[in-house]
Formats: sequence, structure tokens, C-alpha cells
Amino acid sequence: MKKLGAIILSVFIICGIIKYTYTINRCKNINYAVQSYFTTGIFNSHKMYNIGNINLSFSNGNMAVVKIDGLEKKSPHRKVTYNVFLEKSNNGIWKVKKIYPA
Repeated sequence: MKKLGAIILSVFIICGIIKYTYTINRCKNINYAVQSYFTTGIFNSHKMYNIGNINLSFSNGNMAVVKIDGLEKKSPHRKVTYNVFLEKSNNGIWKVKKIYPA
């Protein structure tokens, strides 16, 4: 019984590591990074039901400003707009640094 539990636990850990690695590699694309941040996460206070538009306002290669709009996750699903500041790490992954409601 303990062997079965250990096998199941190790399978879940391996699947989690594979999913995390896949997501990190996909975050090298700025559109995927923004969409992933705003549509996933349990404790994300800026979580959206869907994203309507993603407009790149400024980018110098290492820093970017993106304006997004879409529907809020919480009822009554109001339309929200955010200005998002992203920064590119040394390994090419875009990370959300600051979010401003527009």
C-alpha cells in the first residue's frame, strides 16, 4: 500500500514539474505570458474571465507596456482594462512587474 502511494505521489510531482517547465518555456512569448497571468491562478486578484484585446504600447526588448481589456472573473463580469508592465529576465522569460487599472 505504501509503494502505491509513493508511486502516485511521484507521478503527480513529475507531472507538475513537466507542466511548470512547459509554461515557463511558453512565457518567452509576451502574449502567452500576459494571457497566462490574467486567466490562471487561485489567488490572483486581477484574474479575468477572458481577454478581449492585447495591445503592445511600448517595448524596448527588455521592458514592455501592454494594455489589455476583457471581462472580470467575478460576477457580474464587468469590463476591465489594465496597463501591465512586463520585464524580460536574463533567460528570456517575460514576468509581470506592475499592474495599473486603466
